[in-house]
Amino acid sequence: MDEQGEVVEECGEEYTEERFTELARFLFARTDRLLLSHPVAPDTDRAVQALNDAVRALLGQARAFREWGNEPALAGTWDALTTIARQWRHHPDFLVIWEGE
Repeated sequence: MDEQGEVVEECGEEYTEERFTELARFLFARTDRLLLSHPVAPDTDRAVQALNDAVRALLGQARAFREWGNEPALAGTWDALTTIARQWRHHPDFLVIWEGE
């Protein structure tokens, strides 16, 4: 609570570790089966691996930004991940909170 008795949210409270993890799991579930299927064209394999690497990097950034209290950067990381996820917006496991604005 602040001096006026209002509840003060911690940095990134709306961007919880659980939300990021859930979003990453959704993305990995879409790409893992592609990585495990054979044969896959070399360019396709590299593209899917690059997508997985980008998601992992963004997830790591989110953890660091939350630890540092950098809410604008955390919001930008969330936006990057949800932009990727929107490629599967018609998938039954896609959550409405990933729709963006």
